[in-house]
Amino acid sequence: MLRDALTAVLAGKVPPVAATEAPGCALDFKPAAALVSNLTYHNRISRILQNNCLECHHTGGLAPFSLETYDDVKSHAGMMRKQVSRDVMPPWFAALPAPGEASHWANDRSLAPSDKADLLAWLASDRPLGDPAEAPLARTFPTDWEIGQPDLVVQLPRAVAIKAEGVMAYQTLTVETTLAEDKWVQAFEVRPTAREAVHHVIVKVHAAGTKVNEREAGSERDGFFAAYVPGNSHHTFPAGFAKKLPAGAVVSFQMHYTPNGKATTDRTMIGLVFAKEPPRHTIRVAGLSAPRLSIPPGAPNHLETTTITVPYDTTLLAFTPHMHVRGKAARYEATLPDGTTRVLLDVPRYDFNWQLTYQLAEPITLPRGSKLTYHAWYDNSPANPANPDPAKNVRWGPQTFDEMMLGYVEYYLPGQPAATPAKSVSVNIR
Repeated sequence: MLRDALTAVLAGKVPPVAATEAPGCALDFKPAAALVSNLTYHNRISRILQNNCLECHHTGGLAPFSLETYDDVKSHAGMMRKQVSRDVMPPWFAALPAPGEASHWANDRSLAPSDKADLLAWLASDRPLGDPAEAPLARTFPTDWEIGQPDLVVQLPRAVAIKAEGVMAYQTLTVETTLAEDKWVQAFEVRPTAREAVHHVIVKVHAAGTKVNEREAGSERDGFFAAYVPGNSHHTFPAGFAKKLPAGAVVSFQMHYTPNGKATTDRTMIGLVFAKEPPRHTIRVAGLSAPRLSIPPGAPNHLETTTITVPYDTTLLAFTPHMHVRGKAARYEATLPDGTTRVLLDVPRYDFNWQLTYQLAEPITLPRGSKLTYHAWYDNSPANPANPDPAKNVRWGPQTFDEMMLGYVEYYLPGQPAATPAKSVSVNIR
């Protein structure tokens, strides 16, 4: 954006983006006062960080720096205060439960009010270290696969060249597996080899012998088998749940690359762990979409809505709202056959930088005939600092400067138990 702005100014033109946020580190120059409490790093703060931050902020993790030690935390204290106080970190954007009500989400990353207050108070102080004898045991993290050693690794058939600058069209590549029998997948992990240039990956599974149509394989609208997006790279399904990988399946990868100033190559892979016994239920994914969306120029709160009728009794497991940089808010609702309406997920402040999946702590079953509705709001106004062009009428498109309206739903059909696959064997494709 800076290069585009300078080019426009030198040519006597108006920059295409008038303003944007500066994502640099917050500096911390002001001397801190002594903390008026017994809070220390060892007796309280390290535990908050272990429970809420280190999943990503560890050596080799997805985050750009580690918070595993006192020195790590002290050197990033200014940025931590800024992001925690803005509720940007830890990344979690679902509406908070009512006072006294437990969270509805199994993977809720939000800081408890008491944890947030203590962390901010300690960060604003002289940050006492405390007694090492009060410290918790250090957390350990996998040095290789987060899901453990996969039973099967499927990798792009060739390295993809990523240019240094500009925009790249989506790449869709396919791999034929050599599995002799059906498998049930208990866990997956998508691993780009050039993580810094990969925005997202959508993995789909097709029946053996399928001549994969690149346009169909590259479509996001009909769900996915696995995905890699900001905030999500791996997942392990609960006991009794799995996804089916048919014998001889063809695996397709939709790759969205974002050049970052340095030419490189990528050969993304997916690791799969097989269930040790047949599952009770097959996990499926559907996408609620509005491919004809049209967001008027300058609109600060444009709403798009799509609704489907549920054809069978369906049990919902998780939701993943997806928009681009004009995305503002999202909501899923269910209307039961008796006319009762229930909010399933409310995301009042959507953040494109974190494509989160919200996993229900208690699955919700919708009876046949229920209507499932997905609402998405967009800010196409100049007040949106991430908006690439407020004067544009925005339509559906694959690039970040286009838009999408997608509400993924993870579910299973309680009346249709999973079929039993044949005995398992270990196969590796690299």
